[in-house]
Amino acid sequence: MKSSKSDIIKYIFILFVVVLAISTYAIYQKTTSKANEPQEKKEEEEYNIIKELRLGIAEFDTINPLLSDNKNVQQISKLIFDSLITFDENYNFNYSLAKEISKTNNKEYVIKLKDNVYFQSGEKFTASDVEFTINMLKSNSSIYSENVKRIDKINVIDDTTLNITLNGEIPFFEYNLTFPILSKKFYEGEDFKSSSKNLSPTGTGMYRIDTTSDNVIKLVKNTSYWDINNRNPIIETININLYKNMGEVYNAFKNGNIDMCDTTLSSVKEYIGTLGYTAATYSTREFDYLVFNCLGNGALSDKYARRAINYAINKGEIVKKYYGDNYSESTFPLDYGNWVFSGSVDNKYSLDDAKRILMDGGWKYSNRRWTKQINNQTVELSFTITVNTTNKTDIQVAEEIKNQLSELGVTVKVKQVSKNNYYNYLNKRSGYEAIIVNINTSYSPNISTYMGEKNTSNYSSNEVNELLKQAYSTGDSKTIKDVYSKIIAIYNTDVPFIGIARKNNVVVYNTNLVGTTKPTAFNIFSKFQNWYRKNY
Repeated sequence: MKSSKSDIIKYIFILFVVVLAISTYAIYQKTTSKANEPQEKKEEEEYNIIKELRLGIAEFDTINPLLSDNKNVQQISKLIFDSLITFDENYNFNYSLAKEISKTNNKEYVIKLKDNVYFQSGEKFTASDVEFTINMLKSNSSIYSENVKRIDKINVIDDTTLNITLNGEIPFFEYNLTFPILSKKFYEGEDFKSSSKNLSPTGTGMYRIDTTSDNVIKLVKNTSYWDINNRNPIIETININLYKNMGEVYNAFKNGNIDMCDTTLSSVKEYIGTLGYTAATYSTREFDYLVFNCLGNGALSDKYARRAINYAINKGEIVKKYYGDNYSESTFPLDYGNWVFSGSVDNKYSLDDAKRILMDGGWKYSNRRWTKQINNQTVELSFTITVNTTNKTDIQVAEEIKNQLSELGVTVKVKQVSKNNYYNYLNKRSGYEAIIVNINTSYSPNISTYMGEKNTSNYSSNEVNELLKQAYSTGDSKTIKDVYSKIIAIYNTDVPFIGIARKNNVVVYNTNLVGTTKPTAFNIFSKFQNWYRKNY
């Protein structure tokens, strides 16, 4: 029986659909296969890897890290020189040249060193090099001198062991051992400060100084690096270009002549612009806070008053008005990223909660003022903020706090004093009811300055003192974190000081720079071993 015309058309249509389906599936398989190819293979096809990095330093002084006052030198020196200990991205303590540090009593430490370490010039690293470096720091002005200030005696026991005695107990002393170690034999017979060897000092780090000139310092990969199995960088050469000022550095970055630049957000906007780079922001150690003098019978001796004041100050508004883009609101000395900080500081802004806290604490509001009976005396909630007359930002911040607290019904005066008087007050911890303080917070979890014995606030808490002793005496990280969680809970109740602002920096990177970039205040070259440049 013959097929009808409609049947033939139907069969043709079915055949067309089948062919189309097979073709579509084949295209899908090919596309999926390409999409699933390893990223590394795809990237190799698209660009070449350049194993050279270009850096810049403005106002260069010396590449010797113990003598240099240049921030960029200190940053770059971490690629050339190792220290006894180092920190990761969360400021966790890690051993570097030290193998073990034991605390034998409150003032004595035994340091065991790794025994497979050599300087780039060939000398074996020993305990004598640590002793030499500490002595150089104590006898010369250095940014690291404070780290060794309290070291009283050094006893070299053998090549890999030394004993250090302090002149008093220092909580978390190990965290001070971050200074770069230099070779004793390298400087033998030389005047350390004026030696021509400072043009090319030797370290134990991933890179060694190859050549130096008036314009460029060239580093090359240390192929005999003691930790090369764990940290084997891709970059083989680093050229450090020397410039007269930061303006030249910014221009070099914009023109593609250097690959990264550490700066501030305002400088990025003003000198670099908004295009052609990637950026990573990190918190520095520069911390501004308002200190209350908790000693005496005044209003600030009352924790309810201090807590209410904390709620009534709009810290975010203060930072926005007077600090600008380079700063962010800060709540606690350890909130720059320290591993012990839980981030649970109660720092909200609420006038209603401030009033409630005052009433719960026995304060009464009448005739536009708050009063309370403290030690059988009627005390008014008013105080004076002392500021350094040379610090214009602190003056503006104090005036803003004064205006904000007036909305709560708290009377505040601002007292400007000379720089000498200001620091005399701080050193004696007297002469002020409240004072604005600018400080570089420690890398260690030590918060004695803020809440421990002899703290700036004259704050006293037996519970906090016991908790701090527990934290300082244990080596268990979980115990330390638990202790600090309890301390922060006490802080939220007692509020001996109020965090205001912390400075931020920005590292900008050429878009051709590849690798994990997570800068910190301690090390802007974190995870450097996986960095490289690409060229299309």
